[in-house]
Amino acid sequence: MIFLEEVALWSIILKVHIIPPVPSKRDKRVGIYCRVSTNSSEQLKSLTTQVSHLTRITAATLQWLLVNVYMDIATSKTSSSRKEFTRMLNDCGSNKLEIFLRTLIQCPVNGSVENGFKTKAFSRFGCSAESLFYASM
Repeated sequence: MIFLEEVALWSIILKVHIIPPVPSKRDKRVGIYCRVSTNSSEQLKSLTTQVSHLTRITAATLQWLLVNVYMDIATSKTSSSRKEFTRMLNDCGSNKLEIFLRTLIQCPVNGSVENGFKTKAFSRFGCSAESLFYASM
């Protein structure tokens, strides 16, 4: 009698289907923009640190999907040579991006914060800028 009850119990258990949880959808397309002013080893290390940190933030935010990383080596005075910045602006215009992450870097010499972005241009395309502040890089 006990044997028949165990078989009936196992038949019930074997009919149970485990449904895995549905992962959250990464529905916000994100780009990362980083810039340094020279190609010195210190500046390139800063560029690497910026990209690495922003990539980790993007990966940790479940709703964000990293679409592209844009990197320029150019001074803020020569905006015409910022090809990756222009490419990012074009990607916002063609709806490839919804959000872009950037770093604001405080100059260790005079304490000023570099913010060379024209956010109005990005908001015109419906793309928002998320700025992350670093004391120095």
